[in-house]
Amino acid sequence: MARIPDAVLDDLRARNPVHEVSGRYVALRNKGNRWVGPCPICSGNTASRTAGRFEAAADKWVCAVCCDGGDVIRLIERVEGKSFREAVDTLGGASEPDPEVISRAVQRAEQEERKNLERRNHERARCWDIWSKALPHISGSVVADYLQLRGLDVPDTRVLRSSLEAQYFHPGADGRARLIYQGHAMIAAIQDAAGAFRGLHITWIDLNQINGKALIVDPETGEQLPAKKVRGVKQGNAIRLVSGCENPSRLVLGEGIETVLSAWTVMHRAGCDLSRTAFWSSVDLGNLGGRALETVPHPVETSRNGVSRRMPGPVPDMSVAGIAIPDSVTDIVLLGDGDSDRFLTGTTLRRAAQRFAAPGRTIRLAWARDGYDFNDMLRRDGGRE
Repeated sequence: MARIPDAVLDDLRARNPVHEVSGRYVALRNKGNRWVGPCPICSGNTASRTAGRFEAAADKWVCAVCCDGGDVIRLIERVEGKSFREAVDTLGGASEPDPEVISRAVQRAEQEERKNLERRNHERARCWDIWSKALPHISGSVVADYLQLRGLDVPDTRVLRSSLEAQYFHPGADGRARLIYQGHAMIAAIQDAAGAFRGLHITWIDLNQINGKALIVDPETGEQLPAKKVRGVKQGNAIRLVSGCENPSRLVLGEGIETVLSAWTVMHRAGCDLSRTAFWSSVDLGNLGGRALETVPHPVETSRNGVSRRMPGPVPDMSVAGIAIPDSVTDIVLLGDGDSDRFLTGTTLRRAAQRFAAPGRTIRLAWARDGYDFNDMLRRDGGRE
């Protein structure tokens, strides 16, 4: 079959803005130059007004849980489970492009790339500034109090810091970022394979709340916002919470900071030899498994038209780098929380297991009880199961 010329595909993309096509499947909210909401691929509640895992602009999309993204053609491939050619046909088919439309599309793409580079550089500098100003230790800090409130022991770690007045910005109706909250926060460094600083995971803290996380509300809409934010580059990187040595032989890897520290706390209290064990957080579920090669139908959930919803599958797309595992690691324990979609979490862990497989390396899956995460279990019964 003849290859579709790039100019024709550019015209197709220009005729089908990503955020408009996404809006056929899910409810999105405008946040300035982007649209956010539930993911049309992996979200169970397509009408959620608070979800923010999915972001779309006119020319691209990205999902934090799928760990996937791309143009409008890839979106249709993923959502509908179609081939490239089928996705093109779904979007109206390839037609002779309007040279003027193509020219404008090329100009927009070039301008957007320059803006993206400027934003990345600014964000990297801003993250480093926040990290540098935070207290360089957590012992005796509000962060230590927060961890203890969650039933956790306080590790001696350099990747967690305490901020006394971390600022929480959120876009208003006009798309401009507003400072809507400021207070104590746990700041975690996101690092790449070489240990270089790549970004931040921020958790705002209020010890008067049941779980110790701040209650943050948009003053314009009354919407309750997540008490956590990820800034910088997370894909393929991790939060290296605790490590007994530079070249660990065992790695315990899970999604959230509290989940991983729950596993560490149980083993620490049991007197286990952790001198060769590392405990890492993948920042979020999608980054744990990395990008999937294809989507698969969910066994239960359906889309608005009654068709089975598609989820990131269990086979990794090895052309896209995931979290780099040290060669010294011969035993990996992957943690699966039981309070999220079991099918999605299961395909993610299976994808991670395939991605991290290596000769002489054992990979094990450890699941929390259904309806619980590992921190729930720790606080309920000391994590004995």
